[in-house]
Amino acid sequence: MPGDRLPLVPRHLFKTGASAPIGARLTLGGELLSGSDFYLRGDEGNDLARIGDYVVLNLRADFEVSERLRLFLNVDNALDEEYETFGLFGEADEVLGDDFEDSTFVSPAAPRAAWVGVQIQL
Repeated sequence: MPGDRLPLVPRHLFKTGASAPIGARLTLGGELLSGSDFYLRGDEGNDLARIGDYVVLNLRADFEVSERLRLFLNVDNALDEEYETFGLFGEADEVLGDDFEDSTFVSPAAPRAAWVGVQIQL
């Protein structure tokens, strides 16, 4: 019908990022990602509940040890936001057994993750 939204397509997406040097050797940065709610795949009529909106903060730091050596730290989903990135309808009882009646399947986003690394320029 006119005005219905396409499933899996949020009405609003927002992405921004910035980084700034803190002194001569340290750079701090981050990005903010946000998406509004959307309908599950299979709900082309927009008749049922939607997958919720989200806001995610990613952070990073770079430290220049020397001209050719840099250390970095990345933290994705720094606030450990729980949200879904995809959803559809399926036959849960056919896959998981007769005890499961909910026909919606959603995939969760990745939880907080952090890693450090070394970048060497040859």
